Amino acid sequence: MEVKELVSVLSDTQVLGKDYSTLELSSIVNDTRKVKENSCFIAIKGEQFDGHQALASVVKEGAKLLIVEDIPDNWQEMDAMIVKVTSTYRAQAILANKFYNMPSQQLNLVAVTGTNGKTTTSTMISDLLMALGRKTGLVGTIHYKVDQTYYPAVNTTPNALELQSLYAEMLSAGCKDAIIEASSHALSLGRIWYSDVDCAIFTNLTREHLDFHKTMEHYAYAKSLLFAQMGQQFHSGKPRIAIINLEDPYHEVMIAATAADIVTYSLSDTKATAYVSDIESQRGTTTFVLHYAGKAHTVKLPMLGEYNISNYLAAFLTMTIYYGFPVEDVLIATSEFRGVTGRMQSIDEGQDFTAIVDFAHTSDALERVLQELSSRKTRKLIALTGHSGGNRDSGARPELGDLLFKYADEIVFTADNPRFEGVDKIVSELVQQHTEKPYIVIEKREEAIEYAITHAGTDDIILFAGKGGEAYQIIKDEYIPYDEVAVVRNTLKKQLTK
Repeated sequence: MEVKELVSVLSDTQVLGKDYSTLELSSIVNDTRKVKENSCFIAIKGEQFDGHQALASVVKEGAKLLIVEDIPDNWQEMDAMIVKVTSTYRAQAILANKFYNMPSQQLNLVAVTGTNGKTTTSTMISDLLMALGRKTGLVGTIHYKVDQTYYPAVNTTPNALELQSLYAEMLSAGCKDAIIEASSHALSLGRIWYSDVDCAIFTNLTREHLDFHKTMEHYAYAKSLLFAQMGQQFHSGKPRIAIINLEDPYHEVMIAATAADIVTYSLSDTKATAYVSDIESQRGTTTFVLHYAGKAHTVKLPMLGEYNISNYLAAFLTMTIYYGFPVEDVLIATSEFRGVTGRMQSIDEGQDFTAIVDFAHTSDALERVLQELSSRKTRKLIALTGHSGGNRDSGARPELGDLLFKYADEIVFTADNPRFEGVDKIVSELVQQHTEKPYIVIEKREEAIEYAITHAGTDDIILFAGKGGEAYQIIKDEYIPYDEVAVVRNTLKKQLTK
């Protein structure tokens, strides 16, 4: 794309430097490491680094178009065209959308938001679509997926430039369907600007990220931005769709924020578009009756927890109402669904106790998991967990600790993502004054897992909580590769061969 065509979409600009208006750009980047000959470089003022500090070096690397907020003192000496804007962060969303030819408008784009259930719901939708023969793109906590190509996820929702690039790659790979997790940070910080969302899902809202949002009202507002930004245009002859969980008290905020057509789900409210009855659970599976469009259907999921039924209802409505698949086809695809990595995932290597890996790290998610497992135990429930450190919502720790001591029989405290915060400090804020249940602190997570498995008895249940399918641990500022499921599985195998 020529420079003049790209920058034509910006309104309030000042242009200086060399005239490269007819130059064909090779790429558009905001990372100094990705600059190549004839790149457009967008100087972002980030928390850790200001791209304006690297303008001279990126020009040496071949950048010919610089998008800046501050004009460099030596701009006359630079072999580049410089475009000054009010906000480079806002400009990158506009420019990325233009550079990649508005890719999200060419996709069926579903976005899932909520405190809990985003990954499970989005993965269910992607898996059901694939079972029905569709290629999908998926952007979320566990990974970024473009058909059968997988990339590690650094943020649940990447910045607008990376997101538009992923959309373009999805189209090139033959994907027509994209599902993204929309985190509250991403919505507040504009990472989803110019993502043309056709179907938005609200799962729930419980305490999390108050270090960032400060209040639940601000947190709810951030989530509602997804629904407010959907627009009022039809897509493929149909209105945009908002799929809302009636069980959550904040559902009214989301409904009020959008002009989209509303579809609802509930575990019990018969006024919802889809609801359930006759829930029964056995080891690792849940069966229930789904009520939709005046008919009842028996469904079996390879997951425990009523909240996973709720997630399934959101996915089911997406498949039937938004995508328009016949109910019978969706139910057949459901029978092939094998669960979600790190979400109430049972690890069975032939041991005589139950091992469950789950991402539960918020108060609401942890209580749901602990309640579910506590109701099923015949002997001890052992919980292994920690809490993210480093400027995260430490105010949630007392409540998390109360839940652990309420439901678990034994607790193994360990590192989650401690960052620069001491594990002993984190644990002390979780434990508070509790002494009624035995607990131990083992900082290294692999050693804590080995301890829990070694000390489990016949018919015990061990919950490995907090990491789920995350592919790393954050210790200080280092992202260390880590796979909880693999560690648990390998430790079980090792223990069973002794």
